Amino acid sequence: MSIPSSPSHTQVTSTPALGAAVLVLDAHGRVELANAAAAALWQARATELAGDFLPNLFVFEVTSRDPDLVQAQWEVVQAAALAQPVTLRLQPKEAAAFDAIVRLEQASADPVRYFATITRSAPAPAAFAISPTASAANSGSVASGAHATSAAPAGDNFLALLAERSALGFFDLNFVKNETYLSPVWKRMLGYTDTSLPNTYESWLALIHPDDSAAAPDKLAGRAAPGGSRPFSVEYRMKHARGHFVWVQAVGAQLFAPNGALQRVVGAQIDVTDRKELEEASLRAEERLNALAERGRLALFELDFTDGGASWLSPAFKATLGFNEAELPDEPESFLRALPPEDSAGGLAAFFTSKQPGQPVYFDALRLRHRNGTDLWAYAGIVRIISRKRELQRVLGFVAPMPEGVGNSAGSGVSAEHFSALLAEIHEAVLLVDAHDKVVFANHAAERLLGQPVEQLVGQAGSEVFRLKHRTSGAPGESPIEKALTTGEATGLNNEFSLERGAGATAAVVPIVFSCRAVSDAGGQSAGAVVVFRDPDEMSLTPEELVKANRFEALGQLAGGIAHDYNNVLTTIMGGVSLALDARDYSGLENSMKACEAAKGLSRQLLMFSKGGTGTRQVIKTADLLRDSVRIAASGSTVKVELNAPADLATIQVDRAQMLQVFQNLIVNAIQAMPSSQGNVWITAGNVTLAPAEIQGLVGGQYVAIEVRDNGSGIKPEHLEKIFDPFFTTKKTGTGLGLATVLSIVKRHGGQIGLDTELGVGTTFTVFLPRAEQETVVETRRPIALNFALTGRVLFMDDDVEISRLTEGMLAGIGYKVDLAKDGEEAIKFYKRYLNINRPYDVVIMDLTVIGGMGGEECFRKLRELDPNVRAIVASGYDNDEMKRQFLELGFCGYLTKPYRVGDLSRAIKGVLGT
Repeated sequence: MSIPSSPSHTQVTSTPALGAAVLVLDAHGRVELANAAAAALWQARATELAGDFLPNLFVFEVTSRDPDLVQAQWEVVQAAALAQPVTLRLQPKEAAAFDAIVRLEQASADPVRYFATITRSAPAPAAFAISPTASAANSGSVASGAHATSAAPAGDNFLALLAERSALGFFDLNFVKNETYLSPVWKRMLGYTDTSLPNTYESWLALIHPDDSAAAPDKLAGRAAPGGSRPFSVEYRMKHARGHFVWVQAVGAQLFAPNGALQRVVGAQIDVTDRKELEEASLRAEERLNALAERGRLALFELDFTDGGASWLSPAFKATLGFNEAELPDEPESFLRALPPEDSAGGLAAFFTSKQPGQPVYFDALRLRHRNGTDLWAYAGIVRIISRKRELQRVLGFVAPMPEGVGNSAGSGVSAEHFSALLAEIHEAVLLVDAHDKVVFANHAAERLLGQPVEQLVGQAGSEVFRLKHRTSGAPGESPIEKALTTGEATGLNNEFSLERGAGATAAVVPIVFSCRAVSDAGGQSAGAVVVFRDPDEMSLTPEELVKANRFEALGQLAGGIAHDYNNVLTTIMGGVSLALDARDYSGLENSMKACEAAKGLSRQLLMFSKGGTGTRQVIKTADLLRDSVRIAASGSTVKVELNAPADLATIQVDRAQMLQVFQNLIVNAIQAMPSSQGNVWITAGNVTLAPAEIQGLVGGQYVAIEVRDNGSGIKPEHLEKIFDPFFTTKKTGTGLGLATVLSIVKRHGGQIGLDTELGVGTTFTVFLPRAEQETVVETRRPIALNFALTGRVLFMDDDVEISRLTEGMLAGIGYKVDLAKDGEEAIKFYKRYLNINRPYDVVIMDLTVIGGMGGEECFRKLRELDPNVRAIVASGYDNDEMKRQFLELGFCGYLTKPYRVGDLSRAIKGVLGT
């Protein structure tokens, strides 16, 4: 056989083109998947293509079903089409063969799979069918109420492509034949698949917004001439599968019988939600603007510099200058006359374009002339609209008069002394240079970092004083000051360089974070530059920022160890199940069950840690907190961690998630302190009584002391004073947030941290936390006991079919009759049915999150409206005390954590029923 060369205009793409015919092939050229476009190209269903070999779908000089020949043909096609697109003769199921361009790309390496993208190499015939059922769909032969899929109407290739691949959703409401057609795109627009929404008029009516039913194409008022038609273009809302409404615009025609009755409505619709939201936002913005301009007296203006353009000055703008509305015309010349002549000698357009070039929006102090001849200083916000030819077209803005005595007029404004005092108080170093690169100002922070007194700095060249060297390569850096003065370009926040100061034996390099930007005068000309910089070791975060940033860092550090432990747990589970299935040896199932409990506990702690603190403090057992901390922090580690917590250890009242973060940080630090990843960590807890001032920062009283000790390398003496400072770290990949976060959290809980270390021996951190004034409180919600045996009826709601089937078997095994609902809507129907015959369900167990349907929380609210005595249990994968408390307060009677066993399920139901 031979394969023709590809057309010169064809270009291989890295991924299949949107809307193209695509086949997914295995390593031997067998079709695994085919999309709708491919099915249409071969005039077959996608399932008919699956399983066949690619060479069998094309016409070759030698045709055979012999496996060896087919495989040889595949190897030739594979070698040619991977190098460049090739042209093959495609054989549809019904029509004549035609040339098609085949592109082959490897989709994955293990297992090997390929994408085959097929497109026509010549214009398509005038008529073709999208699917074997296309002619039936075109005539509207889908019976009302039938659950048929949507087949696009047969006809021109142009119309078929429009129906399949455009954003238009087509509909055909035939009231004479009582038939309805809703295209697949129409359904996808509302979140449905082709098979999940039946082609019925009832489906149409159920999705129209109640307030928009009169605007829908089938309900438009008015009559057309008998036997005629009437076009329509309307906008209305339709309900999405997820419950919200989307705006659609529909165009089409109504067809009428000779007696004037509506017979048929055909048309297409498109999602216009974004446009409607933009229109509504624009209307609200316009209303707010009008309120500010008219009732709020905001001084606004719009100046149009195009030929015939309309300008506008708000009444408040005119009043600011001392004019009433009729005295000052709405034109650019009025604004120009309000500017001092020395500021606007080049005209109004030049005045606006000269300031802060390259910035479409800027803010500036603006000097205006009042009607009485005095200067009026105002704060102005300016928006410039520039054409592609770089010509000024429009200027919009506002002016807000400054308080009396503030501005740039003579004798007023901020004095140089006040300005210097202001900059001296900020922690960042500030260096100002003039247009000739001479230092004119430096604050005390700049003096310290540059290593020279202010008197020496002033007058020197800024680019010589502020010299940069790359931290990694050591190469000299481009001067941001020269860049700002010559090009006007700013340098954003940069942390890649160090600052060189001094020369010879006194030379030193200081890491810095800096930014630099140009300074322009009133005429828009360069007046100098300003550099702001600081030592990153001196940067700080708020306590909340520290906790959040450290939590993200810790999650990354723990991820590998957690994955290791999960794999060990899964090995135990899989091994026990495999023995039971393959060898009928059930001895390993008990260990598998224990491993499931371990995995459940590990995921619970990981979820709580990743969520962070809620701000709610609760009384907890200290030993439980420490065990949970060890389980997460020591995951995957070879270091031995021992926990010693006496039985009488007191409780503490803390934010559980934040305190987990404290001890996980300390344990991880201890593990990382081991030079060879081998060693020991001892965690010891006890009750202590402290005298006043015995521990710095703590009042006397009852405390719990938790000691985390390791036999690692210890901490160097020169590092002790900085060990709790934010961003201080001795690790190559650390951020220096761990211990700073620990100290911040502990202090906010009224505690303190002690430190004892010795080089080569190890380090001990001791955390002191106030004892709780009460014991742990277990929240219970026990409804009235019911007088019937455990053979009642239970309603279980979950959108996961496997979970529903499994739970049904569990409940049946302990004596309950079960009804299964996939979402809230179905659960409500079941509940109504048995409530109407005065036999409500004993318990309703419901999942919180249902994809594409009503979830547990909303369903529970509706059930309580039907039956205030409904007894409901939450079934959730989120094992979180705060969430449990929240749903119990909402009115749920119980909280069941996934995964669960038969015993867990039974205890949850018995706890609710009081049996």
